Amino acid sequence: MITLDEFVTRLCRLGADGATRNFPRNQRDREILMQSVVMQLDSARTYSEPEINAQLKGWSTEVAPSIDIDHVTLRRLLVDYHRLERTSDGSKYRVSFPASVVAFDLEIYDLDLRATTAVYRELVQSRRRLRNAGRVAAS
Repeated sequence: MITLDEFVTRLCRLGADGATRNFPRNQRDREILMQSVVMQLDSARTYSEPEINAQLKGWSTEVAPSIDIDHVTLRRLLVDYHRLERTSDGSKYRVSFPASVVAFDLEIYDLDLRATTAVYRELVQSRRRLRNAGRVAAS
C-alpha cells in the first residue's frame, strides 16, 4: 500500500523539485504519478480530446512541472496503463478503474495536489535562496 506520506513525498520529489526528469521507469513511482493525474479528473464525465489534453497540460504545469513529458505521450501512457478509456475513434476519454497491483491509502483522495506541490516548490526555492545567500556571505 502506498501511504499518504509516501505519496506526497514521492510526488513532490519526482514532479516538483525543479530538476527536469523523464517519466520514471520505477513502477511504484509511475503508479504515484498516474494516480495524481487521474485525481485531477472528474471520474463522472467524458472528456473530448481537447478537454483531456487541457487537463493533462494543467497537470504538467501545476502538479508535476519537473516531469518532461508532453500531453500526447502522457495520454497514451494513461490509456496503455488502463487509467483512461478511449473511444475507438479517439475522440472521447474517461477515467478507468483498473485492478491495480498497487493500493493507495484513502487519505490521498483528500489532497489538493496543486496546493501541495506549490508549497513544496516554494520550500525548495526558499532553500536554494538561503544556500545562495550563504555562499554570497561566505565570499
